[in-house]
Amino acid sequence: MKRDPMPAESAPDAPKRVVLDVQGLHTGYGRVPVVHGISLRLHEGEALGVVGHNGMGKTTLLKAIMGQLPATAGRIEIAGVDMTHQPAYTRSRHGVGYVAQGRGILPGLTTHENLRLAWNGDTDETEQEAVERVVGMFPLLQPLLDRRGGTLSGGEQQVLALSRALIPNPWIVLLDEPAEGIQPSIVHQLGQMLSRLRTEHALAVLIVEQNLDLVLDVATRFAVIEKGRVVQEFGAGESGSREALAAALGLGTVRGVAPPSRPAASLSVPANSFSASPKPAPTPWAASAAHLPSSPPAATHPAPGAIQPTRPAPNPSHEVTMATVKRPTLDQMRHIVGKLHMSMSDTEIAEYLQVMDGTLQAYDRLTQLPDYLPPVRYARTPGYRPGAAENPLGAWAVKTEIRGAAYGPLAGKRIVMKDNVCVAGVPMMNGASTLEGYVPDIDATVVTRVLDAGGTIVGKAVCESFCLSGGSHTSQSGPVHNPYRHGYSSGGSSSGCGALVGAGEVEMAIGGDQGGSIRMPGAWCGIYGMKATHGLVPYTGVMPIEATIDHTGPMTATVADNALLLEVIAGADGMDPRQYDVRVDKYTSALARGVAGMRIGVVTEGFGHPASEADVDQKVREAAQRFAGIRGDHVEDLVDAARRPFGFLLGSCDLDVEG
Repeated sequence: MKRDPMPAESAPDAPKRVVLDVQGLHTGYGRVPVVHGISLRLHEGEALGVVGHNGMGKTTLLKAIMGQLPATAGRIEIAGVDMTHQPAYTRSRHGVGYVAQGRGILPGLTTHENLRLAWNGDTDETEQEAVERVVGMFPLLQPLLDRRGGTLSGGEQQVLALSRALIPNPWIVLLDEPAEGIQPSIVHQLGQMLSRLRTEHALAVLIVEQNLDLVLDVATRFAVIEKGRVVQEFGAGESGSREALAAALGLGTVRGVAPPSRPAASLSVPANSFSASPKPAPTPWAASAAHLPSSPPAATHPAPGAIQPTRPAPNPSHEVTMATVKRPTLDQMRHIVGKLHMSMSDTEIAEYLQVMDGTLQAYDRLTQLPDYLPPVRYARTPGYRPGAAENPLGAWAVKTEIRGAAYGPLAGKRIVMKDNVCVAGVPMMNGASTLEGYVPDIDATVVTRVLDAGGTIVGKAVCESFCLSGGSHTSQSGPVHNPYRHGYSSGGSSSGCGALVGAGEVEMAIGGDQGGSIRMPGAWCGIYGMKATHGLVPYTGVMPIEATIDHTGPMTATVADNALLLEVIAGADGMDPRQYDVRVDKYTSALARGVAGMRIGVVTEGFGHPASEADVDQKVREAAQRFAGIRGDHVEDLVDAARRPFGFLLGSCDLDVEG
């Protein structure tokens, strides 16, 4: 759709056109709701800063507006046209530009090629004229046109991503974390550039950003999101808005003046790049830049007065970034003090908050550092939560299908992940309501290795609340039933893994174990669970409890599958600090060795407890004696198992309780 010209000289009191109107929007991932009834309106020339802590639904909101996620309820209008159920490409052609988190440029293409790909022919401009206009706005791009996107710095890539979004001449641009991975001085320049685009050419901006200084530089209004809802709104000019924003987000301070002066703004938009073109019927972004050749030109010397694309040395950060831990207010601290039956004056509370803030600032600093997230290589959908008819044991948290490599040792195997294992794009609760709506953006190392080996991940299995129970009754989603007898426990905390493998719904599962969480469900569901040596299997991307006892490992229907899965997932990944001097083996080669000559210990303390059952004691004793008859294996009762070296130990009841 062609955007009508909106010249900068329009009367200042003229009514502003509504370019985005969101009414009662609900959206999420599959059957997992994330955004709950958000409404917002944006006029031309306005900038709305959407702020909030991680996992509150900000990125999900942008994806829904752009059409990358479906709206389950509500309405989205762009420039007065209902776009609620239109695909993303239609919204783009109707005037929405989108700069996703991580920028999303094509690293193998040049800057010029990245820009050309964004042209769609819906305006009066030719492709070359559109590229000329944008390069005129951002002279930084001129010497970079023949360089591949992957060789650009973080700041240069961000400018390229923004420029690419402006090629189609949009009404509004959606920005998701544009400051991510960019040094502080460049962030300030980016803010100045966005402000100029907004004020001089009435571009509407919807910005999601953790860096509050950038939001303050750009936004005319702020919306605070918590758990998928707008809880507060402020105008940038309102009295006390900065303090209210700080209180809403749990920040110690938010600056009230601009940051100290910085080096020459290499990303700034030159004023003359906004002057009107002498061409008839100019588009609102027309620029006075010289025509570009059809092929990318070589780097040239800048024109007199133009800003050179230098990279200033990093300066100490003056930005305020949202805390990962929300600061309590004075009223909240008073409540806590009273609840603990303590006596503290407001002065003492303020002093305590000041001391505490030093620790919290360390968390703030962590949010400013690059994440260096591992790539997600296999396509997937968010999946869905199955209903009771599909989930009679209550063991499925999410059903999906992620197909791995075409060939590999796990080809044809169906694997389920415990719901404390990160699978990118698939919701994860860790058994607790506090994490409902959280969607990881990475794959755990074990997930990547399973997929690389040709396995198919078919979903997530229910686990106990925060993995802190040895039963199967504490998960927020409800109890998990034993596959052999409904109404009985499947063990925990890898309760769903044990039940699904035991019922034959999947062949394999990845469980977790700190104090019995693989072994108890394995025993109670009649399957094979391996708590591998500490650090043998990388725990990267798995929700931890305590690093010295965290284990993850295979849960399978057969011993052969257990050895095979362990063979796939074992080994150092270079990221898990739990791993040291990791030694792996060809575990499947041990399947034919038997147990001849192995010493087997029977722990006498494991029998005869008041809570143990006599028939179970007897069965374990009988199993031990069967080993004694196999080719002379030695089975011995142990009074103190910790003092004696044995191949493995047998006991009637596992006394470990997870957590």
